[in-house]
Amino acid sequence: MKSPSFASRVLFVSPLTLIVFLIIPVAVILSFRLHLGIPFLNFNLLLANNICFALLAIVRLLWYLGRSGKEIRYGEGGRPSSAYATELPLPEARSVLARGGFVFGADGTYGEKRDRGYLGTVLLYVGLSVVLATGSWNNLRQFAGVVLDGVGPATPLSKPEAYRSLTRGPLAPKMESLPQLRVLSQILPDSTYLRGGTEIALIPAEGKPASTVLLPPTPYVYQNYDIYMTKIVFTPEVIIKTKAGALIFDGFVQLDPLVQKRGVFSFYGPFAGDQAVGGVYYAPDKNLMMMVVTRNNQKVVGDLVFQADQEVTAGDYVLSVAKLGQWSEIHIVHHRNKALLWLGGIIAVLGLAVRLALRPQRVWLDEGEQGCRVASVGRDAKTLLAA
Repeated sequence: MKSPSFASRVLFVSPLTLIVFLIIPVAVILSFRLHLGIPFLNFNLLLANNICFALLAIVRLLWYLGRSGKEIRYGEGGRPSSAYATELPLPEARSVLARGGFVFGADGTYGEKRDRGYLGTVLLYVGLSVVLATGSWNNLRQFAGVVLDGVGPATPLSKPEAYRSLTRGPLAPKMESLPQLRVLSQILPDSTYLRGGTEIALIPAEGKPASTVLLPPTPYVYQNYDIYMTKIVFTPEVIIKTKAGALIFDGFVQLDPLVQKRGVFSFYGPFAGDQAVGGVYYAPDKNLMMMVVTRNNQKVVGDLVFQADQEVTAGDYVLSVAKLGQWSEIHIVHHRNKALLWLGGIIAVLGLAVRLALRPQRVWLDEGEQGCRVASVGRDAKTLLAA
């Protein structure tokens, strides 16, 4: 039997080919977690990678299914580099192995024994095919938007400009069916509502409005969408000047909830400008802010009670907040087929466990000066020849 070509091994057999398709998803996760902002790692690249990965899994599944009924299923590729000698001549060694259940190819030098682990390989690719095909379809249909909204007029979710960030797949549903969203009230984080809450009203173009209170992380189901809140954020416009009136910093700073309060402060956000860096702490129940300003390796800390345009002097600086926005971060996400993802994942893990527990039983025979040389995968060949 002829050994499979390099291209055939890469396409159908090599595990390294699968690892290649994991590089981009891992890079995307790391870029997001570490805030690297690598420009070419975008949604379209991830989608193309996942579709190609799904096609590879399906091709391999068909390849393994097509060979499952044959006596020689693996082929003689993947021969191990190490071999051992036996005193048995090659024909006799082949006869011993054949009596033990091994089947040999036409040239009589390569053989394999049917093993149940092959079913594990098939199940692995069944599971991968289901997971990747479902995930690719979900990504093609993906709609994931983030809205920062506060108490006030209704926000039309059907307008792309209403979103702080928006990811849409090529086959994403049209936005015209989405309602308007109005924030009625906000619940600040406390001992009862650790991450706060937001009371909203959803106003469709036709039909009766609906209202609900969003409490993280529980989603509210609206048609084919999950609507959920993640956190309350504040965005003060911070202005820092010198006593002489020179402007050091003027910009909005996003304050996110602290995992653990620092004194009375429960929100914090960093800022960085050309002339100064620092952070802002906020205690909404006391309307108290603390600013930390670092310039020329010198740190200054100043407290102020928020009141628009009120100025506080701290060290050589004059600190003020021009305005303060209070927002709820709300996500609108199109439903994903999670049941198939779970099913495919369970099948893939089961198949991998079977494959790892039951190794292939394969053997390669070569003529030696005395007897023959044997290379094998699995224990059965060596056990039979040593008996």
